[in-house]
Amino acid sequence: MARFISSIGQITGKLGGVVFKRRGNRTYVSKAPGHLKPTKDPATKLRRKKFAWVGKFAAAVNSSPLLKSLWNSYSTRSLSSFNKIFKQVFNTFSSLDYTGPIVFTPGSGFALTGSSVVFGKSSIFVETGSPLYGSRIDPAVELSVVAAGILVLSDPENESFPKEFFLSVQSGKLPVSLQNSSVFIIPLTGPDLSIYDQYRTKEAFLTLITLDLSGKPIHYSEMIS
Repeated sequence: MARFISSIGQITGKLGGVVFKRRGNRTYVSKAPGHLKPTKDPATKLRRKKFAWVGKFAAAVNSSPLLKSLWNSYSTRSLSSFNKIFKQVFNTFSSLDYTGPIVFTPGSGFALTGSSVVFGKSSIFVETGSPLYGSRIDPAVELSVVAAGILVLSDPENESFPKEFFLSVQSGKLPVSLQNSSVFIIPLTGPDLSIYDQYRTKEAFLTLITLDLSGKPIHYSEMIS
């Protein structure tokens, strides 16, 4: 249903067979999407499922101020950070069953000598090796580093819970080290811990982000999962 958004007659929403959208001071008109008929084609079903999954994952990335800030310089008036994140995640899947690496940063990031993730009762432990040569990290500027990303929960113990749940998570800060391994602790508290406890299967998709003195992100690592 269309609605008026000002006294001069600007509208937004669906009206008949067209959709009115506002972006800034401009109004865009597009054809209303047709009704999606149920399909028995396995590939089409999987594609729709993947589209919905990526949408939820991208929304979780976009909800994190730190992760979203990585995309600030890539966003435009016509393409938001969410759209950019969605496209990046969607395109990094190697198959329609959304298996394989998931990249939610603007690029691949600096490489690490190794990494591992352990799920505890109320925390996630992330151990990483030192950055490989060529990371371009400047310890004089990049004073601290955090692990941040998305926790994907599935297979709930209670059927009333969603089949999948997406949480943005972040560790505390550690000093930047170019030679030693590091262990990051991602705490889960309050409602997040209650949700975490309700799911049997847990997957983490993370990256390391270096920060300057003001907390501004400078570099990020390859994906950790």
